[in-house]
Amino acid sequence: MSAAQRLECLAMLHGLIPHRWRRAGAALALAAAAGGAQAGLPADLGTRLADGYARPAFGRFAQATHSLNEDLGKWCARPDAAGAAQVRTGFAQVARAWAGVEFLRFGPLVQGNRYERLAFWPDTRNVMARQVQAALAAADPALLEPGALAGRSVALQGLPALEFVLYGEAGLLQQPDAPGFAYGCQLAHAMARNAAGLAGELAQAWSAQGEFGRQFTHPAPANDLYRSPQEVAAEAVKALSTGLQFARDVKLLPVLGQSAAAARPKRAAFWRSGQTAATLAAGLRGMRAFYEAGGYPLGDAGWIDATVKSELDQAAGAAERAQGPAEALAEDGEPRDALALAALVIKNAKDVVDQNLAPAVGVTIGFNALDGD
Repeated sequence: MSAAQRLECLAMLHGLIPHRWRRAGAALALAAAAGGAQAGLPADLGTRLADGYARPAFGRFAQATHSLNEDLGKWCARPDAAGAAQVRTGFAQVARAWAGVEFLRFGPLVQGNRYERLAFWPDTRNVMARQVQAALAAADPALLEPGALAGRSVALQGLPALEFVLYGEAGLLQQPDAPGFAYGCQLAHAMARNAAGLAGELAQAWSAQGEFGRQFTHPAPANDLYRSPQEVAAEAVKALSTGLQFARDVKLLPVLGQSAAAARPKRAAFWRSGQTAATLAAGLRGMRAFYEAGGYPLGDAGWIDATVKSELDQAAGAAERAQGPAEALAEDGEPRDALALAALVIKNAKDVVDQNLAPAVGVTIGFNALDGD
């Protein structure tokens, strides 16, 4: 059986061909849009989204980065096997917590280049690796000073750079006895400290005391950012749509290629640490929870709500079945088939979000940076 045939069988098994819910047709979509407009958006939509998902998610990210920063400090001082295991666990927790917030790519996350400073990826020109290798070779002690990294290239600051130092071919976790371990570990510690600082800023900005958090949860005509629940809904639904597109078009398709022979596993996010599938699943679970937190009033179009949740559950489940080294994506088998299935379901989910959910709540999905020219 060919890879395409296997994927079709998997899709049929999971009930994904054809779109089972959209057989209702255009008339139902129009009715849903009308129903959503009549029902109106809840005045506390921003509070639901913030308290129900964004604030705890950014809190988890801040806590995970803080813990990893502490773990690295201890391991650098005493590089034993137990400490290395704690660092591995801590990095995995940070990567998954990041996946749970990276799709909230608006407001605080895009201010001050925070997104790029935390995750300079995709990096098809290998800028990060070259800059990190140069920094390790130079071993400049000034780079280790608190706050020094914040003024350097974004490629040198974020989680991909930290992953490279820890998990690269000459990474600390691979060669703890290497001559350059001391400086490399201190650089990793500085990177973790920088990430923890950024994560703390994000949590504060989203909090009830933060200006962004206040305006998002209390939209008003006098606000600079959000003047109505409708504007909050537009931000949230567009973030969901773009997050799904990023997951499929940037994280999955370039990695999977048209066949196993054409796969490029080393283009996957977090491939060095083996967190590719886990972070994809965490992001999809996060998008599902963020959507659910809104409690959008869909009236008689409850099928939209059921479909969005079901598709995101199915996509996350498929990603979770692809656990293992990214190199397995270059071979026909379960990991590759599972992520190919995830890509299909993500497209289904995005179609429903764009074509049905968005108009039902009065949102127009326009172009974004991922659409190209």
